[in-house]
Amino acid sequence: METWVESCNLVVLGEPSEISKDFTESKMSEGGLQVLDGSQIRSALPELKATESFTKHDEGSKGYLTPSEVRRAAEAEAAALLLGVRLSAQILDNAVLTFPTEDSAKVTEEAFTTTLRNYLSAIADALEDEPVVVSVLDGATIKTLLEDEDDFAMLAESLFEELDTDESGKLSSKELRPAILQLGVEQGVPPAAATPEADALVTKLITKYGQGTEELGQAQFAALLQDVLQEMAESLAKKPITIKRDVKLLNGSHLRKALADEKAFKEMTDNMFNELDLNKDERLSKAEIRPLFERQSSDWGLPPIGDPETEELFDQVFKEVDTDKSGEVEKSEFEVLAKTLFTDFAEILRLNPIMVDIESASR
Repeated sequence: METWVESCNLVVLGEPSEISKDFTESKMSEGGLQVLDGSQIRSALPELKATESFTKHDEGSKGYLTPSEVRRAAEAEAAALLLGVRLSAQILDNAVLTFPTEDSAKVTEEAFTTTLRNYLSAIADALEDEPVVVSVLDGATIKTLLEDEDDFAMLAESLFEELDTDESGKLSSKELRPAILQLGVEQGVPPAAATPEADALVTKLITKYGQGTEELGQAQFAALLQDVLQEMAESLAKKPITIKRDVKLLNGSHLRKALADEKAFKEMTDNMFNELDLNKDERLSKAEIRPLFERQSSDWGLPPIGDPETEELFDQVFKEVDTDKSGEVEKSEFEVLAKTLFTDFAEILRLNPIMVDIESASR
């Protein structure tokens, strides 16, 4: 079963329907996240300067780029436009599929700007279907934590008690590192293993503050932790670190694609109905339909069926489609049911994209 992580509540493109309002009322954004959905690339394309990129990737100064060199140039340019985030091979491969190039093709400097823009547009399209969620750690979250003395005192006390496994009331300064890393991204602290920059920052602070052998009481530990976080916040303010989050954004793009091809959609629903209709009575109950939506929700880009709001919408649509109140739907009604659910969820997710844990979403 998938689990909700949080709602992005991104840019609203229109007034939400009543269903959308009810569905998303309790899933508001908590902030601190950014979604890389291709818009960052598209906004930069008109001003794109490609000469420097061509020269950099023209290995051997041969006067042209090979397809592999063009791809590397596009990947590097995309990363520069996406806060330094390197995209997954899956996203880049999906972009290549929509922008094929022959292995023997040679791209001259004159043609490179157009080729690069087309390639980046394809990457932007791929990101629209599979957005990447990141946290930009700029020290602001840490600063907010430190400014609230009561909250920080409670946090420091909790960390101290958790690390003081022998209940001696003392901690070694060497235990500062696990304390810092335990705070994590939600508190604005970059995981050391996330990026080379994050590892370098954490290592620098531990080397500076956590090399002593003296034992610290709770008050001393809190003071030391405060000094570390203060310097970390200042470092991040000067040079933010971007962390890719292990979540999947559902924005309705897969549903809209499925709905766009009416013939393929009808074939899909017919096949689903025939698969579920084990006794071949040409009717399906809600209990028979539900497992299908649970199994396929991730592939379709649907919200988790186990969520209460999703269940409510599913029940509401089923009742509307079941016109004879029999508790079952025929094949024609099943197609309407699927189309209505896809349409409603596509609109809900367009207005208020949500995030689910990647591990849960893949089940």
